[in-house]
Amino acid sequence: MSPVRAITSHTSAAASAATRYLCVAVHLESRLARAVIQQILEEPRLAVTRSPAVDAVTVCLHAVAASRRQVVRDAVLLGTLALAFYGVTSFPSGLPLVSLALIFAWAAVFTEAYAAYWGAIAYSLRAENFATASPPPAPNDRVRHQIAHVSAAATGNVTVYRGYNPFGGHGWIRGGWSLALDTTKPHQAGAPIVPFSAVELNARLSAELSALDIPDMTVENRLLVNGADVHTDRRFVPDPYGAPVPWTDQATLAALMTDPEDRARPYLTVEIVCWDGELVWSAFIRLVVNDTSLFVETNYTMLPPFRPYYYLIDDLLARPTGVQILRLAGRSAKRLPRAVLDCVPGISNHLLAGWRCWRKDRRDRRFIRELSRFHHGALFSPRESAANGDEKGVTYHRYFQSLDEQMVTKIVDKRIFNTLVDFLCDKNIDPAELKRRSEQIINNSLTIGSSVSVGGNLSMVHSALGGSHASNTMNASTFSGTSTP
Repeated sequence: MSPVRAITSHTSAAASAATRYLCVAVHLESRLARAVIQQILEEPRLAVTRSPAVDAVTVCLHAVAASRRQVVRDAVLLGTLALAFYGVTSFPSGLPLVSLALIFAWAAVFTEAYAAYWGAIAYSLRAENFATASPPPAPNDRVRHQIAHVSAAATGNVTVYRGYNPFGGHGWIRGGWSLALDTTKPHQAGAPIVPFSAVELNARLSAELSALDIPDMTVENRLLVNGADVHTDRRFVPDPYGAPVPWTDQATLAALMTDPEDRARPYLTVEIVCWDGELVWSAFIRLVVNDTSLFVETNYTMLPPFRPYYYLIDDLLARPTGVQILRLAGRSAKRLPRAVLDCVPGISNHLLAGWRCWRKDRRDRRFIRELSRFHHGALFSPRESAANGDEKGVTYHRYFQSLDEQMVTKIVDKRIFNTLVDFLCDKNIDPAELKRRSEQIINNSLTIGSSVSVGGNLSMVHSALGGSHASNTMNASTFSGTSTP
């Protein structure tokens, strides 16, 4: 079975708006940058979450550059803390020292923020410069080695997830449906039913979905497996002390389609990138075929736009005005207490990086050696962390974005049902049951427009067989930090 991959328009992930805004995010949020470093670049035995339309290598390199700049600010803040402490212990003669410490602390926060908004790297992140700008270089061999691991995951077809939601990196589940069909009733009496396999139907669906006239669409087969289940499976973790493979061959995917397993599940995946990567809709389609029935399952996920704060860089002039400087000065004063509290963890995380990696390696090797188990699932998705939503719903910035989700869902749904009907007829299987079920699913689906509430929040529900609706409460890997430098 050959892979099917169709891209109707060529949008480079490295130059996409999603990559650019995610790079902006790690420069504006210290905690996000630290999370990228600690949960991706310092975890050589874990899978790396892939997100459509995002160049994870560029984001990771910007996270390292942002962290190195932020640690300088934290070092100055730590010095001002020491100065303020000395002034307090020398009260009242030390009051001038306390005042001086406050001024230095504010200046450190202001200077770092100014660099994030108008520095050399910030200049390269502007829309007119980003496509031709190079990411910051990797500072050491350890980062370079892990960057190669991140790069391999970006082009792989294996998702090794952690937790409940298997569609890590693709956002949150927005809806879906499933049905089971009887394949023993002939369409034309007297003619034999032609046997078929899940691999054959998968190829037919792949070809038909790839033919859709939708820009920036990718159709491919992807394997989803939980990281807790792969450690002893040499198909996915050849070296027990290494990372899971980012890619599996088509023969393995075909075998898993023919003989399904509980823990390793292949899905035909449709990814549609909208709004230059700010919006990504995905469909995951699974087929199970046996002697008497066909089971079809679909899940739809959505990566929503970014939080509004990350778009600030597009509103900044190349050279700041006096008003912008004053606003930055005010924001720096407001951020000062939080920045002071975070400076000690920031400094320690940077200085203890080597020890932390050694400690993780020693701990992991002990677990693998003595317990013969290890969870290889990805810890973190930067794209989901910076998105303007969670498992409870998403918030769009424009009404047309919500309409686009509705449009692609209906188009793909219709093509899936039409393909299934034609395929069953070709095999002389009665499609009447499928037609009834498809009408039920379409009629019982909530449209996106009816789900919009104040502020653009949407909450979709599953359209289940028979018309019952269950709330979508799937969990997703999210980043809860909201602090800014």
